[in-house]
Amino acid sequence: MTTRASRTTTKPPKIDGRRPVELDDGDADDLSAHTTVERMRYSDVDLSGRDLAGVTLSECELTGVSIDGTDFTSARMVDTRIERVHAPRFSASRSTMHNVRIVDSRIGALDLYDSGLRSVVVTDSKISLINLRAGNLRDVLFRGCIIDELDLAEASLTRVAFEDSRIGDLDVNRATLAHVDLRGAEIGAIRNLDGLRGATISGHQAVALAGMFAAHLGIQIDS
Repeated sequence: MTTRASRTTTKPPKIDGRRPVELDDGDADDLSAHTTVERMRYSDVDLSGRDLAGVTLSECELTGVSIDGTDFTSARMVDTRIERVHAPRFSASRSTMHNVRIVDSRIGALDLYDSGLRSVVVTDSKISLINLRAGNLRDVLFRGCIIDELDLAEASLTRVAFEDSRIGDLDVNRATLAHVDLRGAEIGAIRNLDGLRGATISGHQAVALAGMFAAHLGIQIDS
């Protein structure tokens, strides 16, 4: 009797819809740490160097905003859209993002260490470094993104996918992955290959990464 190994279908992210709401134009001077802001739009303002630790943004939009060294530590963003943001340094460790869209943005270092992301979509953005160490990602999609370095060490990922994206360097040291779809990503290098367990890659990717897999397993390839 022949038995066949069961195949587990990679489940796509479940992205919540965003209902349209009326937004008021907000005054950036009113933004401060540990405040709650609802249904506000902030356009073409400079928030660089501001202390916004612990701020809550609910059903808000940040459009054309400059963020350099702004402290979003422990911030909470819900049903919020971030578009055309310029941020050499975006510091948001230990923050929470639920149903957030990041669109057409240019970010140098995005620090989301120990953060929780759920139903988050990042589209058409270039990010030099994303630090998601020890983060918890559930239902997250990267589409049309260029990411020079993606640090997922010790992070937990469930239903995370990449579409038409490029990752220069991927670190999955001690990561926990479930239904993580890497087939839509061009990957330059992967560190700590053991952490890939639970991810799906394409046959083409497997061939392209064969040298790294062989080196990891101590296999010599004789050309």
